Amino acid sequence: MNRWMAPTAIAFSLLSGPILLGGSAMAQTTAPARGNDSSAPVDISADEQEVINSQCKTIFRGAVEVLQDKARMRAATMTVYNRRKTPGKTSSPTGNNDCGDVDRVEADGNVFYVTPEQTVRGDHAVYDYATDTIVVTGDVVAVQGQDVARGDRMTIKTKTNDVKMESNATGRGKPRVRAVLYPDQNKDKKPAAGKP
Repeated sequence: MNRWMAPTAIAFSLLSGPILLGGSAMAQTTAPARGNDSSAPVDISADEQEVINSQCKTIFRGAVEVLQDKARMRAATMTVYNRRKTPGKTSSPTGNNDCGDVDRVEADGNVFYVTPEQTVRGDHAVYDYATDTIVVTGDVVAVQGQDVARGDRMTIKTKTNDVKMESNATGRGKPRVRAVLYPDQNKDKKPAAGKP
């Protein structure tokens, strides 16, 4: 593997967790059917890629799109931050490759996370690998089927699919967290004659 590709090789298992509306105000009505396959290949495309080894980060700019299994993330820019290895544990005899595993990924500018079941949009998103948490901020809109939730900040724990939507405003008459939920139309239907 080329040295300039090293930081990006493990960057995007952020698409691996089932996301998003399962624990929010949408409750069980919007739980995802299945998660994404984190072992599937990751396809990253952008207008430009810059690797800054001295800062252990890789920046993708210009219509960035990350595809893995059935999940897609899009943003104007995406920055991957790697942890710095402890001194003396470098993988290069010159000590130049002292960047280790991915620490976090930040996406900016019209961030979209899309699966077959749901879509989340925001202005900024941060995926933290240590806590398996995604935080989406800035005019957040989450959609699953006909259900829609809006707020200023959405926190998703990818292992448990717990979700918290927050707003900067509180009190009536202000733009607080808002959800529009549509009941399951099929549960009230009676089975046809002769069918359970």
